[in-house]
Amino acid sequence: MRKALLVVDVQNDFYETGALPVNDASKINTVVNRTMKDPVYKVIVASQDWHPSNHMSFAVNHGKDPFTPFDNGKGIGPVLWPVHCQQGSHGAEFHQDIESWRFDYIVRKGTHPHVDSYSIFRENDGTQLGTDGLLKALGIEELDICGLALDYCLKYTVHDALLAGLKINVIMNGTKGVEANQGDVQRTLEEFRNAGVELIER
Repeated sequence: MRKALLVVDVQNDFYETGALPVNDASKINTVVNRTMKDPVYKVIVASQDWHPSNHMSFAVNHGKDPFTPFDNGKGIGPVLWPVHCQQGSHGAEFHQDIESWRFDYIVRKGTHPHVDSYSIFRENDGTQLGTDGLLKALGIEELDICGLALDYCLKYTVHDALLAGLKINVIMNGTKGVEANQGDVQRTLEEFRNAGVELIER
């Protein structure tokens, strides 16, 4: 079974000192780097949040506070975020301890001002980002997935991978959750188990 590795949003702004920090994010770096060295993977694909300064997921662009509930039904929501991962900024760069030179492909997402994107597969309005086509072209049948954050962008990536009919393994020691609401991580893991996703360690 041909296997690929997806590495989700290992960018400075999602680490402990970033604009939208995930607790203990740096603890995944060793696992991610070690996993990428495994020759079992036909391809390694990384996502990169890449927002313009006028992105409508940013609370400041609505004159509101970060984490204000918001859903316009057109690809922005369910909350508004602090400014993060602006195109060309330090915060949008991959973390310096991640061996990003091992990435075969980088999928930039969230580039349209009026549409957010959590999944590596598509924008929130359904616009495809090319990942599905790439994996099909390479004959990929199974995915290992790691990165940030477990209960947001990784979760949406898993959901879309399931829709593509792929076997999914989430590398639990290669991800951390943001837990914006108490219980988000446990609810996400329960969703994974119910969908037949394997929770593994590397």
